[in-house]
Amino acid sequence: QQAKIVEALAVVNGDAVGLMEIQNNGAVAAQNLVDALNAKVGAGTYAAVPDPAAGTGSDAIKVAMIYKPGKLTPLGAAQTDTDAVFSRPPLAQTFSAPNGERLTVVVNHLKSKGSCPASGLDSVQGDGQGCWNDTRVQQTRKLRPFITQLQNASASNDVLLVGDFNAYAMEDPIFELTSNGLTDEIGRFNPMGYSYVFDGAAGRL
Repeated sequence: QQAKIVEALAVVNGDAVGLMEIQNNGAVAAQNLVDALNAKVGAGTYAAVPDPAAGTGSDAIKVAMIYKPGKLTPLGAAQTDTDAVFSRPPLAQTFSAPNGERLTVVVNHLKSKGSCPASGLDSVQGDGQGCWNDTRVQQTRKLRPFITQLQNASASNDVLLVGDFNAYAMEDPIFELTSNGLTDEIGRFNPMGYSYVFDGAAGRL
């Protein structure tokens, strides 16, 4: 798995990259990946964003972020929101580019569509959005004040949300964001853009 991920990251060549499902064992797993990636692309090319002081939650997996120190300079420590609605808390880091512009990247991994409850708001509602949709909506609603906090702290409105929202582009959690000041960048540049194929159906979560 690591060899395959390293090859993919080397081709993507991103200045900042959000990572999903990293083992929640402090800095060990993320640094292990950075070491393997740097062995391929060059020593010191990438570094891992340290975990926020507030923690990374109790789930077995977490989100993480790597970046190129030669391209981006972290401003302040990483931030998170440890509200109980997040099973995997978001990870945010503000960066300064060489031209002085500031950008905050927020990595997210919202509740999945699996292990559906039999009843309640999070059960399958027959609307095509799968189960746990209400929880995902609550998570995106909680993200909104967190984003505002990050914008105020960085003195920049430039915030990029990445990761696995476990919601398709027209589902409620994404609308919760796009109807409150955020833009679906993939939809903006390529309305037919997709990130994977599952059972022969192309989509992006």
